Amino acid sequence: MSLLAKLEQACAALIERSFASVFPTDLEPEQIARKLVATVEARTIDERGERSAPSRYTVIVNPDDFERLAPHRDYLEREWAELLRELSARVGITLRDGDPKVVMTANDGLPVGAMDVRVDDRPRVAKVTRGSFRLRMVKGVPPQGVYGFDRSATIGRGDENDVVLADPSVSRAHAEIETDAAGPLVRDLDSTNGTAVNGRRVRAERRHDGDELSFGNTRMRFEAAAVER
Repeated sequence: MSLLAKLEQACAALIERSFASVFPTDLEPEQIARKLVATVEARTIDERGERSAPSRYTVIVNPDDFERLAPHRDYLEREWAELLRELSARVGITLRDGDPKVVMTANDGLPVGAMDVRVDDRPRVAKVTRGSFRLRMVKGVPPQGVYGFDRSATIGRGDENDVVLADPSVSRAHAEIETDAAGPLVRDLDSTNGTAVNGRRVRAERRHDGDELSFGNTRMRFEAAAVER
């Protein structure tokens, strides 16, 4: 039996338990659950007989669907994560970063009724070298995420960025951070909702350890990493 077949077999009863009684006439939470399961299957790797998959997933829906589901958001995110935890245990998949985490967010680029699942499978912190820095999530998706970079990074909603933010208030190419001889510099890339440093909107400005950067409604802390010796 294939991995997907095993997942689907284990999935049915768990989905019915989690969602049927709460959403008796609305199948969307169940459809999202099945999309998450399929994403786990697609991203599972098999090395030396051991299967593993990412732990962190972002469910993206249209803002209208998000508003309708928002009153149940905590419940849904918790149940989706629990579903992935139970299924992975049943079919022998190790989640690479510990307990699963599922976050739901909105994107007006999706039509009503559509959904997408984005996988966050990046290392939490990059190797620390001279000129490197970290961006630590304060408010946004994924919560508690930490991104490490050597000298430069681009931030935005587009998949081509180094930091991809699932936030409809963030532009596709929103901002960039560069480090030169004078130190780190954050620069807004003509974003719609702007870039702010410690609550003050800026076009381009040098950064210091501990500064809070805002990209649309997302807030991140800038951390100048210590140099490895």
